[in-house]
Amino acid sequence: MNKKTTILFLPLIVLLAISCNRPLLNTKAPDYSNTIVTNENNQTVLLGYCSQKMLLEKPFSNWFIPNYNNARTDSITIVSLKSEFKKKNIEIFAGTWCGESKADLPKFLKILKESGVDSSQIKIIFLNNTASLYKQSPQHEEAGKNIVRTPTYIIYNGLKEMGRIIDSPIETFEKDLLKILRNEPYQPHFYDLKL
Repeated sequence: MNKKTTILFLPLIVLLAISCNRPLLNTKAPDYSNTIVTNENNQTVLLGYCSQKMLLEKPFSNWFIPNYNNARTDSITIVSLKSEFKKKNIEIFAGTWCGESKADLPKFLKILKESGVDSSQIKIIFLNNTASLYKQSPQHEEAGKNIVRTPTYIIYNGLKEMGRIIDSPIETFEKDLLKILRNEPYQPHFYDLKL
């Protein structure tokens, strides 16, 4: 094949790769489940690893949007958080049926946004509240992580857990996060509870 033929076939190869839905680069889109179900308690809930955008859909938007908009954040501490979140990831285990999740998850996500945390650094897993699947997700991301209360916010540096906020912060979300990210002594509520 000569140089001219190669140049003519290059756009065709690119087009075929795109049309076959095969990425040219090694990029993987998040594998969201975005599962909405009516559970055995007759509640409409999100389950599994879900996009934050799902919280903007009814019925979840009924509590998420006002709680997000009304959340007041500590802008002084957030300035410090901005540099600390680099190369860190957050895993959130919550329940759309859980009063604490409804009250605190919107504020926590607002703090992360104001701290410049990219959505790719955040993984939200919604758990069930039925008797047979209590605090479990369909893909069992909670397995082995001792999720005894919701919400639970786990901060990672790579694959290593740096710390977690369980149920609610000791001081404020901003101050607790700063302690965890700076590897300062921190002990969350319910730290001694085990499954």
